[in-house]
Amino acid sequence: MPAIRLVPLRDGLRAAAPDGNLARIGETDLSKTALGGGVDLARPPHPIVAWGRKGDRLFYVFYKTTGNALGDRPYLIQRIRKIERAWKTLDAAPEETVTWQVEVFKMIGGELKRADQHFGSYGLGDNYRREIVKEYEIGFGEVPGACEGKGWPFDPGTLYRMLQEYQADEGLFGTVKFERACTWTLKVSFDAKGRSSVSSPELAFDVPKDLPDRNATLPPVDPASKEVVLLEGTGIKGIAVGKSSREDLVQVLGEPIEDAAVGLHHHNLSFRGGLTVNLDPKSTVNTILTRAGFGGSTAKGATHGMYRDEVARLYGLPARSAPDAEHWRYPGVQFSFDGFDRVKRIVIMRAR
Repeated sequence: MPAIRLVPLRDGLRAAAPDGNLARIGETDLSKTALGGGVDLARPPHPIVAWGRKGDRLFYVFYKTTGNALGDRPYLIQRIRKIERAWKTLDAAPEETVTWQVEVFKMIGGELKRADQHFGSYGLGDNYRREIVKEYEIGFGEVPGACEGKGWPFDPGTLYRMLQEYQADEGLFGTVKFERACTWTLKVSFDAKGRSSVSSPELAFDVPKDLPDRNATLPPVDPASKEVVLLEGTGIKGIAVGKSSREDLVQVLGEPIEDAAVGLHHHNLSFRGGLTVNLDPKSTVNTILTRAGFGGSTAKGATHGMYRDEVARLYGLPARSAPDAEHWRYPGVQFSFDGFDRVKRIVIMRAR
């Protein structure tokens, strides 16, 4: 089943900022909207969920991703039922509206290629109280005539596709056919007395009284991956990048638990042990990448969850990457860091 988890706010904001430069986040529409709710995204009040209330306006933003969502296609569908209720007075019956949305996300190694942004900016208007409830379902499946097939059905450079904006009738929402999916909810509530909350039981936060800590963004460690050693510029024992074939992979790692076409005639094969292998059009190993929860290490001792300065002690500072870049690349290996400067992915490629 697809699993969801929070990601550091910096990860999502980096994707939203011009040129990925967090110093320019203030130029975005999101940042300008946040200021209306009393939130400065250049200095967010919390590193995972940014939340604020200014006058009668409430704002929030957070990001989520998936972990080890492995199937027969490199995308996930998410559909949302949104219920909005408004009370004119304390004792009045609420006015209610319902809308539906459908969207699609591209994945790599069981994770969304770009974190899913969740934000809201709501005004109280002439109401005593407002409540917004979003019911989400995300998983593997298809939307007949709009999103189907085993490959990514859109332009290869596209990471996300809105199939249906929020609308007053179900439309595509009712046609989604899930094979496997999980559900989660988000509830926003605020009133004229200044009380407000943003909560999700599945993501384990209830702002402002119960804020998540940085461990909430870490996936569980896959026990099957703990003995895996990644060889920089080479691969793993028995598998060499640039040389080994699909048949070699099956012989060493067993049958894949995912075989997904990922564009440009490449395939990603995912195996137990927290590894996903990209095959080129000739079915030769192109790169080996780790998945969320990988518990092994590189030959020099780098692991998931290791902080940036520890990587620098093992490998030195990279020659062509900025000190705070999302990716540090060395001959034969690349490290990707999360918003807390912890290793979140390791990629092994041929040394050049």
